[in-house]
Amino acid sequence: MENDKLDAIKRDMKQKQVDIIKEAVRLTLEKLEVMEKIKDVLQDQLKVLKHDLFDLKDGRLDRILERQSLSEDVKKVSVVLVTKTTGQAVTNTSPWYEDYEFKLVGGESCKINNSLTKTHASGSYKLKDGTIRHL
Repeated sequence: MENDKLDAIKRDMKQKQVDIIKEAVRLTLEKLEVMEKIKDVLQDQLKVLKHDLFDLKDGRLDRILERQSLSEDVKKVSVVLVTKTTGQAVTNTSPWYEDYEFKLVGGESCKINNSLTKTHASGSYKLKDGTIRHL
């Protein structure tokens, strides 16, 4: 009789251990799933920012404008807002010299064209943490 009680206690202890292990695995899988979703969102945001950098370097404000006009999410991620300047006669038909309104999110704005962007976007930049990045 005492052996039966001892065996029951051992089974209960083992079952509790198994339950805890299974709960740990379930919680890990759930957290992993959440992190995968966050990773996917971050990868999409990284993609937008990398495209912006590439287009700034290439002097292609029209591409940034196109992406931003297709998706509000792109506008939220980008650090610049690009709009086409209107109400002004175009003196040069080259797309390199078309004016765009170029606004830093939460900051200054100016009229700018593709040619100026291509000429001045490349270079070395010192970031706030002191690292040097090249574009």
